Amino acid sequence: MKKTVLALSLAVFAPLTLAAEPFCDTEHPHPIDVQFERDMDASGGVTLEMRNAQGKAYKRWDTELNMEYRELMANLAAEEQAALKKAQRAWLKFREAESEFWWTESISGGGTLQPVLVAGHSIDLLKARVCRLRQYKQAAEHGLS
Repeated sequence: MKKTVLALSLAVFAPLTLAAEPFCDTEHPHPIDVQFERDMDASGGVTLEMRNAQGKAYKRWDTELNMEYRELMANLAAEEQAALKKAQRAWLKFREAESEFWWTESISGGGTLQPVLVAGHSIDLLKARVCRLRQYKQAAEHGLS
């Protein structure tokens, strides 16, 4: 159990020592990740400050998700919009269930780092969905070829 918590902690905090990674098939980090990295560095490893940084990043990614969703919807026919809406609702349910699972002690270990680990996972889920919606939007705008 302690090895699992240690491994998860390393997975969450290792990126803090590196530059923000390129986002979604680009060569550049997303500005949200750049700011998040700055905020995490400024936290000094204090859990409350880390959680505040994560909360800001989560809100920014959620705003980005909604923007990508609206832009994608604007590029789709009515039938495709209905399909996207269905997929997005299913993804939202998945995100909720996934986060609930991550809150289990067996997965995130409990203790003071548990909220940090769960929040990190939640941010990763949002980023991945933003990337996916962006890819769908590019396909809708330019075709798949």
